[in-house]
Amino acid sequence: MGIVVQVGCAGLTASPASSPPGSPSGGGATMSLNPPSITFPSVVVGNADTQAIIVTNTGTDTLTVTQDTLTGAQFSISGVTVPLNLSPGSKATVTVSFSPTSPGSASGNISILSNASSTPVSISLSGTGVAATHLLDANHTNLTFGNVNDGTSTTLSVTLTNSGNSNVTISGVTPSGEGFSASGVNAGTTLTPNQAATLNVRFAPTAPGGVSGSVNVASNATNSPASITMSGTGVQSSGAASVGLSWTPSTSSGVVGYNVYRGTSPGSYSRIMTLVAGNTYTDSSVQSGQDITYDYVVTAVNSGGVESTDSNPATATVP
Repeated sequence: MGIVVQVGCAGLTASPASSPPGSPSGGGATMSLNPPSITFPSVVVGNADTQAIIVTNTGTDTLTVTQDTLTGAQFSISGVTVPLNLSPGSKATVTVSFSPTSPGSASGNISILSNASSTPVSISLSGTGVAATHLLDANHTNLTFGNVNDGTSTTLSVTLTNSGNSNVTISGVTPSGEGFSASGVNAGTTLTPNQAATLNVRFAPTAPGGVSGSVNVASNATNSPASITMSGTGVQSSGAASVGLSWTPSTSSGVVGYNVYRGTSPGSYSRIMTLVAGNTYTDSSVQSGQDITYDYVVTAVNSGGVESTDSNPATATVP
């Protein structure tokens, strides 16, 4: 017999059977299908998801599948062709695909004809299509650099996360404001759903005084551009080098202060100050004249002495 496949799908989609696995056939051939039905959870419109069905001959004679019929325009099957002959104990894997063309639920069916006694076997298919969403979130929308000595720099980081269900492609990163620059994320960067990237924002004042600026991250996200505002104050150096730090206060209850850690390589820190009462600190123990880059993190401490995880790192280069 020839194959009958609707919606232009070639090949057998051996899908779940309505008859119980191991049911006898007239010739001793038994068809077991696992799983017996297929449900696709949310699939973004324009994308495709696949699931496999294992066809097993659990009988004692050759199982011959002669025909399959598929209904449901958003489903397709592939992997094997009919007629399909399986000797006792043999298995075949077939693939069912769901490619939604519009949001909402969809259903389909596969009818399989074979030499097993319980034939044809009907396999139900269902799936849900969801609209594509493109969202890009920033964990900080405002950066405060505090006092930074002229001729030095401080870097703060922002985590950009794709919180939608479809890829987000960044088309441009534009900083503005005297002394501000950005690195780490470039035009053409693509983030898959839930993927994150780190944007590094640097403040290098060249003259005393307060400065404000912003970084706009343009993308195909519906909430584009992501905008991060910045502020900092350039301070004339008194000859001795120092690094001014500031951070966003913790919103957790019971915080009694902050511990400040410093290192000269990312991820390796030593505590330099314990229980700072406010959200600023000036490190006056740095060395000048050696072009050293210092890395800083801050932790919040509660009344029980328990520290939070490290903050996002900040870096400062002292020439």
